[in-house]
Amino acid sequence: MQHGRWLWPPFRIFLLLLILHPTAPLLAQHHAGQDCFTCHPTLKMGGTVFADTLGRIIAPGVPISLTDPAGNTVTLNSTNTHGNIVASSVQNGRYLVRLGGMSSRTWHEFPQRRSCNPCHLLGGRYSFTATKRFPAAHTALPSDNQCTHCHHFPASMVMEQLSSSGVLTTARAAILPPGSYVILGADTTRFDPRQYSITTLRPDVFAPGYFSMFDVILAVARKKNIALEYIWDDSCRTHFITKVNNNPGNYWFHFSYDASNGSSAGSGSRGELNNHRANRWDEVLWRPGVWIRLDADENVAELRSYYIREIMREHGGGHVIPTVQFSIAPDTVNGNPPGSGRTRVNIQFTNVQVTAHNLRSVGTQSPYSKPFQPGVTTSLDIPLSLRDQGKLDVVTSVFYDFFANNYVDSYYLVELGFPGVGKVHSSGRQGIVYTTDNGEFRNGTIIKLPNQANQQHHITCDIDVIHAPDFSRWSWADLGNPYYEGKDPTVTSVLEQSVLEDYDAMARGFNLHAPYPNPFNGSIGMSFNIFNPGKVSVIIYDLLGRRVATLVDNEHRDLGIHLLRWTPGQSPSGVYFVVMMHERDMQERSISYVK
Repeated sequence: MQHGRWLWPPFRIFLLLLILHPTAPLLAQHHAGQDCFTCHPTLKMGGTVFADTLGRIIAPGVPISLTDPAGNTVTLNSTNTHGNIVASSVQNGRYLVRLGGMSSRTWHEFPQRRSCNPCHLLGGRYSFTATKRFPAAHTALPSDNQCTHCHHFPASMVMEQLSSSGVLTTARAAILPPGSYVILGADTTRFDPRQYSITTLRPDVFAPGYFSMFDVILAVARKKNIALEYIWDDSCRTHFITKVNNNPGNYWFHFSYDASNGSSAGSGSRGELNNHRANRWDEVLWRPGVWIRLDADENVAELRSYYIREIMREHGGGHVIPTVQFSIAPDTVNGNPPGSGRTRVNIQFTNVQVTAHNLRSVGTQSPYSKPFQPGVTTSLDIPLSLRDQGKLDVVTSVFYDFFANNYVDSYYLVELGFPGVGKVHSSGRQGIVYTTDNGEFRNGTIIKLPNQANQQHHITCDIDVIHAPDFSRWSWADLGNPYYEGKDPTVTSVLEQSVLEDYDAMARGFNLHAPYPNPFNGSIGMSFNIFNPGKVSVIIYDLLGRRVATLVDNEHRDLGIHLLRWTPGQSPSGVYFVVMMHERDMQERSISYVK
């Protein structure tokens, strides 16, 4: 008390100012479930970021940025000393939100979703309808937040079903792209681009900061003191390695985009490394997860002959493809249930002129990576060009970060529309696949590819650089064991595993699914998936190797899933083996019969 007046302590004056001025900087910690703008109406974005998933340790200094559908990025102030997001200037619109190394996978509409607190609660926000969470490697949604681009039928997936994962935190590690390896002779090297300074030999193809598998081979060879001699052949529009450590050979590359699958042990499709390739190695984009192997006994002469013919065609008429075939039959078991609206298409176009649409080129307005120079033409430009010409009326693609647990960072073609015929759209485990290459192609069937190349290379169509190849075929693929479709949740993981098995088996050309049920009494269902048409046999043997039953006897089977059933009859109880032959390859499954 002084001169008859009572003085408030300074901290009380501060509290009074905070109450009278609710727009003052946020200094309080997280108010679970409360809208930040009840107290702070003039802010444009608010929330609290924690360093742990329990919401106990605030995280100051976390960088924050917003990316719009055109790829424009707005950098906001980092979280303040109390871990608060305090943004006073954000344009209304739709954004992906990035906190430190983590990015949202749904698009946040401003101003509607400017407050983080109501959704990001300890344990997550659930409701009667919001009961699902994103799988760890699920890709980000398209910018309209519509799940039906991929889950077209049945349209049972919607963003409103998603619950939040918990408080905003920097504690959840981002899913990193898998490791990459290069095999040169007996040497296997883990390739980390941060340890190299690579300038691509094909600046006409790749944007700054991007490079080819050929560039990677050269970089690793230099680091390992392996002498490579190579030349540029303008008639083929590619490079050729002529000598390795002064040893001449017919050198070309093998690769698998899915070999690592996130593991240094290579738990994915390592078998793909045995497949021969016909792609120009200096035009195939390096991306994380790829394994590359240099081999010396390839049919380079055959590759040259096809390349020369292709480049002559390009010089004569541009990016012209003699044959483009759509053989899409989504009616093999799961692909065309009642109400799906998918149509069956078998149509061929000749001498298709293809132009670049620059979806992945620098200068394009897009939030996704842009590895190519403007004007680079890819396989995705084929249906887009046919749409320009009025031969297709719908071409829809969706960008994926991950697909089937594999890092892809690419567009997938999910819908095609044929004027006067109808539409075909991917959905869940069924979709459109392609092969664009040189080789012999007759009556909708690939007869031969140069260098005995395998037609399944898992190069997504938006990064498959083309010149004027002999053909492009687009077809339909089902993935997953149909016997687990619609079963109770206890077998959901089995269904998902069968999808991954099918995806990995595409390079082999077929997959024999796990029989169901197993063990069994009475009869057992079997199915197999064909990715390359060919002769098929399915035979059942007993433990002594004696043939018990022949279910398929060297019959030609087309693409898709095929169903079988076996009833043992008088056969005794015991273990049997189901052996499938597809051309020269074999696969077997064991089954147990219990009477």
